[in-house]
Amino acid sequence: MKLLLLLFVLMQGLVGDKPDCKAFYEETLYPISLSARLFKKEKTDEYYLLYLKGEDDGDKEVVVRLLKNQMGKSIFLFAVDKSLISKRKGETALHILAPMKDGFNVRIFTDLCE
Repeated sequence: MKLLLLLFVLMQGLVGDKPDCKAFYEETLYPISLSARLFKKEKTDEYYLLYLKGEDDGDKEVVVRLLKNQMGKSIFLFAVDKSLISKRKGETALHILAPMKDGFNVRIFTDLCE
């Protein structure tokens, strides 16, 4: 009986991750709009952090927190120094233009909870 209860609790924890991810991004990213350049990135125990300087806001600094899931890791690895990162208000998708030798590499990350 205890084993079944433990298994049930573990399964609830695994199933509960996706709504928490969606709620996290709806709370932190959904209400903001940004267009900024990446000047620093950092890993913590819980998040990937992207430090951005706004182009339109008089060099206002913004920190974007990404959860440590597969999509967060992909974004963290794709974004390089001086990447242009933009996001529209009312969306959670991130648009990233990463500079390359002869231009830009562009990706749009729509589902941040993958």
